[in-house]
Amino acid sequence: MKKIASTLVLLSFISQVNAQDLYEDALTAASYAYSHSKKAHGANNVFHTQEYADKAIEAFEKVETLADKCGCTQANETAYEAKTNMVSSLDQDTYERSRYYAKQAKELGPKLLEQLTDCQANGSSSYTEDIADVSEEEEAIAIASEEVAQKQKELEEQRRQLEIEQQKLQEQIAAQQKAQAEFEAQRAAELKEQTAVKAKAEQALQKLESALQELSIAFDNDSTFETQKDYVRSENDLKNETLDDTKSFYVNRAKELTKSAMQQFAGYTEN
Repeated sequence: MKKIASTLVLLSFISQVNAQDLYEDALTAASYAYSHSKKAHGANNVFHTQEYADKAIEAFEKVETLADKCGCTQANETAYEAKTNMVSSLDQDTYERSRYYAKQAKELGPKLLEQLTDCQANGSSSYTEDIADVSEEEEAIAIASEEVAQKQKELEEQRRQLEIEQQKLQEQIAAQQKAQAEFEAQRAAELKEQTAVKAKAEQALQKLESALQELSIAFDNDSTFETQKDYVRSENDLKNETLDDTKSFYVNRAKELTKSAMQQFAGYTEN
């Protein structure tokens, strides 16, 4: 009987240690998934959004599998939902739609971490209760209790380390949120300046075309100056480029318009 009781205690302990390892792996994978989700949502173009979405999917799949092994049903379902959102992000062909699904997955990150932490804590509680039930013989319980006490200290140390890592993660999340807010503010200011450049540049190019048309008629009443009009864009076109990109676009259009004018007017000088 003593051997049976000791064996049951040891088996219960081994099972708990393995479960703790699974929870730690799941929490690590969930942290990576959340980090990649934030990067996917914070990316400024669809390519980078989907690049990080792909990494997040891999991490969420790992969490889903580990949560299933741990019996943490809620975390398993949340990981599946987040993974599904990230897969949807990959399937989109526009920046805004891809970023929308990345945001849905990102917002499930804290919930997933909380569910895993709760499952881990409940698992440890169940383990303590199971040990208390193994009381067939007093001597076996005494031996088992001593072994469990030592292992419990190790588990407490692991839990303490986990709390420290959780605190660090929360601090990292707060820092990332702050950085994201600053980035979004800077991007909004840049987009506003891009819009102003767009309005002024397109107006100037239209005036230039009108002037060139009038000049062409002055040389020859029957002549027609070939206009471009490919410089007129929507504000959505500015979202996937920087301020420098916007300026370069209109500078290049001005060069092309000038070059076209020189080619058309060259015929007048030859005649």
